Amino acid sequence: MEQVSITIKIQSPTLIANTSTAGVLTSTRASIDGRILRGIFASHFIKSHNLGKEAHKNQSFMDLFYGSLRFVSAYKDTAKGTSFPAPLSLQKFKNADKKIGFRDGDIIDSYYAKEEFEQEAKQNLLGFKGVKGFIVLEADKCYPVSIETAIKLHMSRSSDDERKMGRSKDGNIFNYEYLEPNQVFVGTIIGPKTVLESFIREFPKVMECHIGRSRYTEYGQCSVEIGDIEPINSNIIYNNSKDNKYTYIRFHTPVIIGNQSLKEVVESAIQPILGPDVYVYSMCATYQEEQNFNSIWGVRSPSESAASAGTVIQLKKDTGWLNTDIKQLEQICYFGIGSRIQEGYGQCRLWSPNQFRLSKFDGIVHSDIGELHIESQTLIQQILEKYIVIEARMRAAEDVAKRLNKYDSSHYFASVLLDKIGNTRECGIGKLRTFIKQVMKEKKILYKTLRNVYIRQQYSIKHTGSQNLMQYIDTFDETVLLRKCIENTKNMALDILIKKSCIDKKRLSYIVSYEYWHYFLRHVRKQTAKRGTTIC
Repeated sequence: MEQVSITIKIQSPTLIANTSTAGVLTSTRASIDGRILRGIFASHFIKSHNLGKEAHKNQSFMDLFYGSLRFVSAYKDTAKGTSFPAPLSLQKFKNADKKIGFRDGDIIDSYYAKEEFEQEAKQNLLGFKGVKGFIVLEADKCYPVSIETAIKLHMSRSSDDERKMGRSKDGNIFNYEYLEPNQVFVGTIIGPKTVLESFIREFPKVMECHIGRSRYTEYGQCSVEIGDIEPINSNIIYNNSKDNKYTYIRFHTPVIIGNQSLKEVVESAIQPILGPDVYVYSMCATYQEEQNFNSIWGVRSPSESAASAGTVIQLKKDTGWLNTDIKQLEQICYFGIGSRIQEGYGQCRLWSPNQFRLSKFDGIVHSDIGELHIESQTLIQQILEKYIVIEARMRAAEDVAKRLNKYDSSHYFASVLLDKIGNTRECGIGKLRTFIKQVMKEKKILYKTLRNVYIRQQYSIKHTGSQNLMQYIDTFDETVLLRKCIENTKNMALDILIKKSCIDKKRLSYIVSYEYWHYFLRHVRKQTAKRGTTIC
């Protein structure tokens, strides 16, 4: 079997609706299912061949989309490779006993622990918790992958009158959770080489499409790029157990089991090829309900039971595993287990239990970044500004909680200063500094209140240690705040992007300082209102 990679670039907010969604919130999946991949190409094929509602009568259509090809889910791509669902047997350090050899950042497979560790406390991985979400593995390093999502509020427009008025008479609302734009997901199409060649000839190299919920309005715009035909490479150095009797597989996508047990489904797929002496010995599994929406018929498909992606199966062969057995098992994994395998369900991969170290993508230097187009510069500037502003807001909240002294006062002064800082981010800190100088000169009621407020400052180059809030504002250095916000990310690529995007650092420092003081004063007001007259 061969494979073709499918790269999907999200260009607008995209909502891949979950099976179970609340009445007000429609949540999104963190991946693009194989059924959606198949739908993208099937709809394009139908339109290009003018098949209409007679597509099922076209033999080429049936061969490509209901034959030997497997449309495998697309997961987020990273600088270290394409991510995949974390195996459920992986456990990460939480509060384990360091005296017996554990340390922060340890990620250990529970099967590995039982086989390699002698102490019972280490075998049971006490003080560890499960790894969730998506990961990328590189040698002995494990990188967690975050999927960027956001939530947007919508007003109901269920009737024609409401659509014309632009509002809901009953005030009905709903929220959409969506995948944010500018993320890349990579899936695969697996099958015989001849069929893949026929598939590639039917479609352009790059094509535009709309997927997911509300794809005909503002959601779901994506670009799809078809890769070249390549041999299947599992990219895993597989190690059997010490006694060579155990082998492990992980579910790359959910496995539809219907009314059968998971053990029955797995064994019915492997025993006809590997023999009856291969059987499921143990498993780490969770289950979910799979239910899809048929947009042509306008109805939901029947709900089916499935074992979740990330499930790990321990297979035992009493006579020991041979290299030929492993190769046959890998072929079964790529062929698919269970039902609806053309849609990408039932995809499994070989898994080698091991011990890893938790790592982060921070520090990756993209030294090959060339000159950026003006539109790219603008987009990067917006992303960097958002990124650094969030860091400044977090620092403001932390300073109020940990660096501000106890004092008795109302939140009157915070409200006054918030009013003076205004709404213009580029000159907010200047307005605040001018007002504070006037307060210090006139020494009226506000001065008497502020002279009792002290803070252990960290953004003034003229003073160190504890300082009066008025003096702190007067000597506040916005460039120091900006530098520390950038340094705290520990991301060397950030400096490169700042230089390449030609961002105005002076303007950015004013914006960051405005956001810092705006959130600082808001948190002061919130704390004093919540706790009476005491800050901490």
